[in-house]
Amino acid sequence: VACGYTGPLTCERKEDILSAVVLHSSVRILPMLQQMCKGLELYGLHKMVKQNQPLFQPLFVPGCSLQPDADFLTMALLPVLSEVGSVKRQRESRIVNYLQDFIQSLEDEGNAEQDQITVSSFIQWLTGQGHVPITSAQREKFKIHIEFDRDCQLQYGKHNLCYPLVNACSCTVTLPTRHLGTYTEFLDIMRQAVSNSREFGRS
Repeated sequence: VACGYTGPLTCERKEDILSAVVLHSSVRILPMLQQMCKGLELYGLHKMVKQNQPLFQPLFVPGCSLQPDADFLTMALLPVLSEVGSVKRQRESRIVNYLQDFIQSLEDEGNAEQDQITVSSFIQWLTGQGHVPITSAQREKFKIHIEFDRDCQLQYGKHNLCYPLVNACSCTVTLPTRHLGTYTEFLDIMRQAVSNSREFGRS
């Protein structure tokens, strides 16, 4: 369908111009929206969206998505620690503290640089999604499991560096305790891992 404003471009014709733009957008976008509604109906989602508009709005309206913050991410951490009182547990607890400090620093740094790691990009790297779970029930259940690779030397032989291993499907990250002795080491390895987003291995 051909539509648009073809008259003179003057201030007096402002309303006519706006009406033509709105009409053109509607004619172009409306069939797409109708097709999407039909697709949603196939799964029974169209009715659900109508009944819970505020809940689903972030999925369809740009800029309305629920962005995670450092507090949400920190509360979601669920470390699998060794037995109480063991040297392993002390080391693991220290690494968890490093991780919490790292997450807090992401929020403090903000978005000053385009390639900078943010809380949203970090949770995207960990779980495959960069937003807070939609429903309150999902948010309550949402956990990021932290496991520890304590024997990488035995498993992989002599090597200088291990990166964290992420399983986004199970929301699990495995941290190599041998290579995260100091916060500086933790920062270097974690920033490399998240920024490069490659298949993590050993070198």
